[in-house]
Amino acid sequence: MAASGIVDIILYMTSNETIIVGLFFLVIVFSIFRTHFIILLNLLGKFEFGRTKTLQYIDQDIEPKLSNVDEDIKPELPILSWITLTGEKFAVRIFIFVILSTLIYIAFTSFSRVFIQVGNTQFSAGNDKFGSASYTLALELNRDLKKSINQCSANITQGQYGLAISYCSEAIEIDSNYAYAYFLRGNAYLNLKQYEQAIADFTKDLELIPIATRSYINRGGAYMQQGKYDLAIAEFTKSLDINPKEKQAYLNRGLSYYWQGKSNLAIADCNKALDFDKQYWNAYFCLGMTFGGQEEYDLAIENFNRAIELAPTAQEVYLMRGSIYDRQGKKDLAINDFTKAIEIDQNYSSAYFSRGAIYAAQKKYDLAISDFNKAIVIDPNCVDNYIWRGNTFADIKKFTEAIADYQRAITVNNNSKPNSYVYCVQGVTYTKMGDFESAIASLEQGVKLDVTSENGWCKSALENAQQGIPTP
Repeated sequence: MAASGIVDIILYMTSNETIIVGLFFLVIVFSIFRTHFIILLNLLGKFEFGRTKTLQYIDQDIEPKLSNVDEDIKPELPILSWITLTGEKFAVRIFIFVILSTLIYIAFTSFSRVFIQVGNTQFSAGNDKFGSASYTLALELNRDLKKSINQCSANITQGQYGLAISYCSEAIEIDSNYAYAYFLRGNAYLNLKQYEQAIADFTKDLELIPIATRSYINRGGAYMQQGKYDLAIAEFTKSLDINPKEKQAYLNRGLSYYWQGKSNLAIADCNKALDFDKQYWNAYFCLGMTFGGQEEYDLAIENFNRAIELAPTAQEVYLMRGSIYDRQGKKDLAINDFTKAIEIDQNYSSAYFSRGAIYAAQKKYDLAISDFNKAIVIDPNCVDNYIWRGNTFADIKKFTEAIADYQRAITVNNNSKPNSYVYCVQGVTYTKMGDFESAIASLEQGVKLDVTSENGWCKSALENAQQGIPTP
């Protein structure tokens, strides 16, 4: 079996790759006979260079001892001491050693780069085992590259994405053709929500290995996070064209369809993912979200329950199940789920926000404001956190604090599409403060940003403000 495997590998190799592997085996031979190499260095040290004199290289205190040794016993060769050599001869040996060491380092580094190229070629041809073997050999030949990429991977596992980017960048500087470094760095950027940088790295990975489904999926994930669902779906479909059994591609494409409101396509893809893995909790989560969007709440709860059975620490499932309970009017169950999500992840801002919204509706204003405060500390760039806290302040007639929150929401939202609702509720709050001039300016902006019939309440508030009438 072993011989057959070796033959298979050789058959996959091009002529150039065969030469490269042959050279690598020469390196292995060198490693085995490295002691002979040291002897060679010593012999080279005895050569005369230029005007260098032939010298005796035996330590001063060795000769007398040798003279007292029994003549029948042949003494072993004395250990040559470089420290006791004359300056010229010592310099010659050091020079030879440095030159040879440099040549060896260059050879190993060159072999590493060659094996990475071989790996990329084999991965691109679909020969994953040989590609992985080539990458492994490359790392063994270049310890600096191995150290950087291992540290990058460890940092990602630990959630230290900034450090991961630094170490992956080091790996890329060492060898710009090492595709896996781009993939890992892209993952770090993706987790930091730096989507353009992530997309650039996944694209580079695909340039080096055109059939790397990992980067089609992750590049699609970046597009999905940006709300570019058509681009995301195209990426997941490319991945499936390469590997029709890629469950994550089906899942992510299903979620993209969900966000587009294409429920039937979403359900089909999520079920397809389950065909490949019945324990794939993410697919049940996808189905739960989709059924929830269709207002089929019992089916949604059923799928969320299944997801929790398989992944009891998946906080996002508790969040979404809680939102379904909220829609069903089961507020206590919803609060329990949001609280469970917070217990799992104390930095889960969405759970604090959702729980705070229920507390506000229940007129438990102190609890609501406390949750909104925590959500803002965790995610200070979320517009909804400021709007809802502002509404809560307005409900308890803390109008100054409410206006400050609305202003903050407008500032945070400055780079996105202006939010009509913020201007409208701000205008209504100004009317309660008796500041009709500010109210009219804010309400006019709100009406201008949304002229649909659904914004009729804002238009009515504007008409009241123009007449000096506060909106209740």
